[in-house]
Amino acid sequence: AFRPSFKMLPTWQTPRLVWLTALQCWMLRSEDAIGWSPVKNMPQRDTAPYFALIRTDYKFRLQNDYVAYSIDILIDPCRDLVRAGGRGSACCKDQNIAGCQHHPDIEAGQDLQVAYMQNAHIASCRGTDFEYDPNCGTYLEVHRPGTKEVLSDVRIDAQSFPSGYQTVFLATHRLCRGQYEVRWVVRTRSGPYVQRTRSFYVSSPTCETPLGGVDPPQPLLSLSDMP
Repeated sequence: AFRPSFKMLPTWQTPRLVWLTALQCWMLRSEDAIGWSPVKNMPQRDTAPYFALIRTDYKFRLQNDYVAYSIDILIDPCRDLVRAGGRGSACCKDQNIAGCQHHPDIEAGQDLQVAYMQNAHIASCRGTDFEYDPNCGTYLEVHRPGTKEVLSDVRIDAQSFPSGYQTVFLATHRLCRGQYEVRWVVRTRSGPYVQRTRSFYVSSPTCETPLGGVDPPQPLLSLSDMP
C-alpha cells in the first residue's frame, strides 16, 4: 500500500501530519480504555460512594454444570460445628463438597460466610493498570432477586486457580427479612456478567418503616391477652 512520507509533503504540511498521527494514536488508546479506568482515590468498600461506582448493566450468562466448567456457591458452609469437626470456620477451605455445608436460611447482622468454587481460571485484573477499578475482576454480590442494586460484595479473584472451595465473608447489615441471592459476577469492560446465582432467605430482622411510610397496624390486644 502507498504510504506518504514526510519528505514527499510540502514543509508547511509536515506539522499537520504529525498532529493528525498523534491524534489517531490518542483516539485508539482512548477506545481501549472505555469501560475501565485507573482508580487512584478508591472510596472505602461497603459504603454508598463505593457502590455508586459499580456498573449495574448486567448480562446473564448462566450455564448448566459440567458443560464447559462448573461454578458453585454455598451459604454458611460451616454453621454446624459438629459436622465441621475441629476445623471450625475453616471446614470448607480447600475442601470438596463433602467437607462443606449449605444453610440457605440466615439471620442478618453479622457478616455471612460464603463458600465458592470454580474448576477453571477465575478472571482477574490484578497486576494491571485497572487493578483497583471496582468494575474489573470477579466478585460475589448480594441482590434482591430481579434487582440491580448491589447490597454487598466481595472480590474473589486473589487466586487464579484455587483448589477446592474457598470461603469469604459478605456484609449483611443492610439486609432485612426476605429473599436474596448471591451472584457470581465477572465485571468486564463491556459490563458485568452474571454466571451463577444462589438464593437464600433472611428470617430476621424485619425492616423499620421508611421515612414517610405508614406504620403497620397494631393489634388492640397484646399477644399475652389474645385468646
